[in-house]
Amino acid sequence: MNRPNWTFPAADFRRALMSLPVTQAWESLDPPELAQICIPSAHAKALSPDHTIVEGMRGAGKSFWTAVLADDNTRRFVADTESLSGSAGLVVRVGFGLDLADEQFPTATRIGELLGMGQGPDAIWRAVLLRHAFHYLKRDLPFADRDWTEAVRWVADHPGATTGYLTDADRALAEDGKVLLLLFDSLERLADDWGGVRRILAAALKLGLECRTRRAIRCKFFLRPDMVEEEDEVWRFADSSKLLHAKAKLDWRPDDLYGVILLHLLNSPSVGAEFRRNLEQSGNECGQAIRGAYRLPRRMTSDSVRAAIEALAGPWVGASARRGYTYTWITTHLADAKGRLSPRSILLAFRQAAEWTDSRQREHSCALHYQGVQQGVVEASKIRISEIKEDYPWVDPLLRALHDTTVPLSFDELSARWTPRCIDEALAAAANQRRLPPRRYSSDPLRKPHSLVDDLVELAVLYQSEDKKRFNMPDIFRVGFGIKRKGGVRPPR
Repeated sequence: MNRPNWTFPAADFRRALMSLPVTQAWESLDPPELAQICIPSAHAKALSPDHTIVEGMRGAGKSFWTAVLADDNTRRFVADTESLSGSAGLVVRVGFGLDLADEQFPTATRIGELLGMGQGPDAIWRAVLLRHAFHYLKRDLPFADRDWTEAVRWVADHPGATTGYLTDADRALAEDGKVLLLLFDSLERLADDWGGVRRILAAALKLGLECRTRRAIRCKFFLRPDMVEEEDEVWRFADSSKLLHAKAKLDWRPDDLYGVILLHLLNSPSVGAEFRRNLEQSGNECGQAIRGAYRLPRRMTSDSVRAAIEALAGPWVGASARRGYTYTWITTHLADAKGRLSPRSILLAFRQAAEWTDSRQREHSCALHYQGVQQGVVEASKIRISEIKEDYPWVDPLLRALHDTTVPLSFDELSARWTPRCIDEALAAAANQRRLPPRRYSSDPLRKPHSLVDDLVELAVLYQSEDKKRFNMPDIFRVGFGIKRKGGVRPPR
């Protein structure tokens, strides 16, 4: 099959790639610009109000989509471009997320104070839901509007009245043709230990299950994979499987990730017109801009995406195919042990590749030189490591202890590096940064190193080799920690 023949002026497109956004973790409820919203087909399902549980790794878009759905303008843009089912009449509010205002919902600190007063997590989440429902319906609350202590206390003291109020609100919303969708994000920040998180999260999920029986009130939970795996603790309540059966995942295929790059070029003030001309010549009509933002054609094939990437960076990561094909090499080296990728990593890799090429191979015939692509992957590895150290600080001491080793490693080789002092440092790192400790290890009464290995496998930092006797590590983590592998990308010196 003949691939489209893309022609990109190297210097112009290199400069456009140098302006790729360096997206850090989405740390607020502020919505993104419309031109930044790339919607993989798998994510459209996750955005539907019918899916209560949405699972995604760090950087997959949990907080990003929370911000998009919570804003009327960006939510309507997504609904218009993707024809999302159930979006008509949707009223979206946030039940918990990245906001320290203590207005839409109590912060993690306030929740800790309420629990310390003897209030239960059930009353906290019901107070949040009731307040949002009454605010939309413009009804007077039975408690002071901005006092979470009074609100939670009132709900705890009046369970029957609370249920009645919510049932009445549900009826009123349905009669008005509306559906109230309550979003929950960043729930790992609810407490500093797994016991606390499990208790508060389970209460929120029970409320989500209850709302599935209502006509016009729904909940959506954006959860990390390790929280979804908490089956023995978090999901112990009756009928919890009904939530998991409707689970959606924020997965990114290679073409989806490259689509993030191409979407930026499509909307670029400098090269957008040239990119759109190439699209049309390759048989991919992008149509008119929607509210100033162009969308990639839904019919754009993998062959067309690959041709575009090869026009930007050449077909090979070297002088020949011996070192690998650019299209598959980049995503392979940016994936974790479960093959998962994040748009943040590929944005950084392409931007760094453009900057390296501009400074060292400015006359190169393509926008990106293959050495720049290799360096971009190294830099993306550093950022991915900083992210995992932020979310899971205990990982850092364990992997630093493996510096200058060569994977794959046997369990005995791993545990020999993880001395009692190293493990103590790992646990202290989590405690000092008020992050959750390793889940399996902290729940293991014997605190065996095997549990730490299982924790790292769960995070997709380690994976078993084919012989099941050794453990390997994907390049996205290996390179940044200075761990070697024969034939792999070299760690930075």
